[in-house]
This record gives sequence, C-alpha cells and structure tokens, in this order.
Amino acid sequence: MPQLLAHDRAAAEASPERSGPDQGVIKEARRRQRRRRMYAALGGALVAAAIATTAWALGGEAARTRAGHGVARAGARAVATRGPRPAAFDVRLVPTLAVGHAGWCVVIEEHGTTGGSACGGAPTTASPFLQEYGWGQAGSHRETEVAVTTPQVRAILVGGRHPVATLAVPGLPYGLRAMRVVVPLKRPYGPGPSLVALDGAGHPLAPGTPSDPGQATVRSWRGTRQPASGACRLHASGVPGLGERGGQLATAVIPFPGQLIGHAFVSCIDAEYQLQGMPIDAELLLDAAHPGARPATLPDWRPVRGAPGFFFEGGLTARRYGNAWLLARQGSGLAQRMRLLRHLTVSVRV
Repeated sequence: MPQLLAHDRAAAEASPERSGPDQGVIKEARRRQRRRRMYAALGGALVAAAIATTAWALGGEAARTRAGHGVARAGARAVATRGPRPAAFDVRLVPTLAVGHAGWCVVIEEHGTTGGSACGGAPTTASPFLQEYGWGQAGSHRETEVAVTTPQVRAILVGGRHPVATLAVPGLPYGLRAMRVVVPLKRPYGPGPSLVALDGAGHPLAPGTPSDPGQATVRSWRGTRQPASGACRLHASGVPGLGERGGQLATAVIPFPGQLIGHAFVSCIDAEYQLQGMPIDAELLLDAAHPGARPATLPDWRPVRGAPGFFFEGGLTARRYGNAWLLARQGSGLAQRMRLLRHLTVSVRV
C-alpha cells in the first residue's frame, strides 16, 4: 500500500488491489462525509493522465454506457452486474461494514484496476455530494479530484472557474454521477479547490449537510459469548479449526433517519473468527431504511461461478439469508469465505 502523505489518513486509504476492495484492509472512515485528502505515490493510470484542469475522457465500453446501466433493479436478480469489459474509468460502491452505520465505500477504478477508496455515509436528498476527495503524486505539481454526486448534479464548478460535467459510469447505481478532474497542485497539504454542485440549468445547489447517522447502540464482546441483548446473532458449527475471537453487535436497529437516494445497508453484527490461522469475519447486513424487510440487491456484485447463491466483490463474499445479506471478509480466499458462510446460522430481532 502506498505511503499516505495526507493528514487525514483514516479518512481515505489508497489500495492497489486489482480484484477490488477488501474491508479487512480498507479501514472504515466514518468521521465526516467531506473532502478526503490523499497525497500518495499511486502510480499507474490514476496519475499518468494528469494534465492541468482536464476532465477524464471515458473510453471503450464506458463511452457507450447509458445512464442507469448497472443500476440494481428490484426483483431482477440477486445482484446487478455489468458487462465483461471494464470501463476506462469507473467508480464502484461497496457497503461500509461498521456496525450500526449505513454508508458506502467509494472505490476508484481505472481499466479494471483499483486505485483508491474512501468510506463515508449514504447518499441522501440533504446533500448533493456522496463523496469528495483528492490525491496527488509525491513530487508532482498536479492533483486529482474525484466527486460522486446525487442525480440532480449535472456539473461541478471547480475552483470557482471551471465547470466540469458529471457523468454516469457503469459501477454507480441509483442514478448517481461522478466527476474526475486534474488540477494544478497549489499547496501539498492544504485544502483542494472548491467544488460547487450545479444543476442542469447551471444553478448552484445548496451544499447541504452530509451525515453519517448512527442507527444502533453498539456493544463489543471478546471470546465466544455473544451478548444476549443483540438484535442479530450469528452461530457457526461444523467447521473444524474455527475459533471465535469476539466482535460487535447492535442491541437494536432503527430505520435510517433521512431520505435515502436508492438503497443502503446497515450491519447489525460483526463476528470475528480465526480459521486455520487466518482471521475471517462474518457480518449481517439489513436494509437501512426498513430493517427486517428484504434488502435490495448488492449493486455490481458478481455471482460465483459454480456456486449458485454466492456473490463476490473483491475480498468480500455474500449470500442471502432470509431478510438479510450474510457476508464474509478476509480469510485465505474465496473458498474459505464460502465455507464459513455455509456453516453460519442467523437470528434477527428488529
């Protein structure tokens, strides 16, 4: 992982993973849904195309993408997936896995290679931005700014001078849009250029107040005894060599206190295990707006070939279990995560 030079390391971490995000590595960053500063030696396509004040040009498959491609459609499939060809530039969403908090990790991708990510809240009608952050290459005089916005944002005024159009990209569901621009770097550790959201008529939109509201009181435990007061419980059996180390759980889960754009998920338990010497976690994701109802599809997750009902995104693997998504992360690989998921039973009281 490249060395971060920004002062807000916890809020944004660059990841060179080609296969996608692994939230056993990408730490949760739920503090504020504002600008994430990443000044790292990222290398590759993310910085190779750095030219002053130039928005990205989508190529190949992305240039022919229609708005709404990749959007999860209720009842269509277990997950919504894209075509086999990666976009020249893409943004993908992965649910945050902090117990009691709904939100998304925004993952930047160039030609199928993950370049960086940051985690925050969920998109709501209260703010035009889902995520804003930037990074620069060590020793470079340019920086890259990325913003993910709600559907009504059609352009972003960068630095008070340059309006840059937002675009629909294959990995973004729910009509969300993205902007990427490269600008001159003025101060290596200072704030980036101002970003003002514009509607279709070019009028500024109110910045609003991004929020990351908690939906639960969270308790931690160590060892094998999960607190009896948990809204969700996980029990593993029939896996030789599996040891439980502890975890976190929600004692109760309330509906998301805001108007979501699209869907979001909230974790009600994170159980930490060790299997054959490897740490491996299991989580249960509920629908954030209606805990206990059948949750929406996981946008852009891919089915596991030869294993009906299992889906993956980078280092995360999931299957439906009743009115929830049962998810595993870390472990030695896909096979070990699927093995754990097959031997978990769940109870939910919301």
